[in-house]
Amino acid sequence: GYFIALIITKILGGLPLVILRLGALFRHLFLRLITRQAYLTQRELDQVYREEPLLYGWEYPTQLLVIVICFTYACISPFILIFGAMYFIGALMVYKKQVLYVYTPGYESGGALFPMVCDRTIIGLICGQLTFMGYCIIRGGHLQPLAMVPLVWFSFWTMNYFRIHFAKPSNRLTLERAKDLDELVSSYAQNPTSPRLMQIPQVSFTRDHYKQPILREKHGAPFFYRLENEDELTKEARKKLSGSDRQDMWIGNKQLPRSRNHAHNEENINIIV
Repeated sequence: GYFIALIITKILGGLPLVILRLGALFRHLFLRLITRQAYLTQRELDQVYREEPLLYGWEYPTQLLVIVICFTYACISPFILIFGAMYFIGALMVYKKQVLYVYTPGYESGGALFPMVCDRTIIGLICGQLTFMGYCIIRGGHLQPLAMVPLVWFSFWTMNYFRIHFAKPSNRLTLERAKDLDELVSSYAQNPTSPRLMQIPQVSFTRDHYKQPILREKHGAPFFYRLENEDELTKEARKKLSGSDRQDMWIGNKQLPRSRNHAHNEENINIIV
């Protein structure tokens, strides 16, 4: 009864609060009351009207809590699944609208959090299976828990399978994309002026050759003091940052150390030439 009431509270209270965004609303009103626009810099104005990111550390645990409750107590009171389904239907509509039109990501993680969420979801499923086995023993059934042991093992196997075949490969480019890059680099020696070779990130192999594109972005540009007035100091700073990668901010103009594979690929290109 308690957990059904908790899920109902989340449906009727939690999801509407996500849409209202009371924290952002109160912060906006408070800053408008205590500040004057004429005396604020452009960066301070952006803080007043700033876009809100999706707080993964808050939203993910909320969803995992509901699904673990449903997994765990479904064997005791299957009626809780109806309210769990109602919650996730409402959450789908609410968060789909918020993610598409309201939240603005401050960074791109490439889906790095999803494998962790998938593992936690399967662990919640295992908790529900163990609860069901214990409930069967309490009710006097001793053979039913033995029949469910392979199901627990299968859940662990599935979690490991997802980690090996999906989570780890997602940190790198696909095999097809890496193969295409190798073919482009190899054909550079034969025809350096080919328009197709314009797709090569680098002519020679580097340590960033197989990194995700988001990890090879350039520096961010500084803001002008006012968006409508372009001052010379900001223009000069933008010009200095325009031709460098993010990693240059930390290593300066030093050349990155080359690995054996790096040198070996350059030797192969030289031999072909």
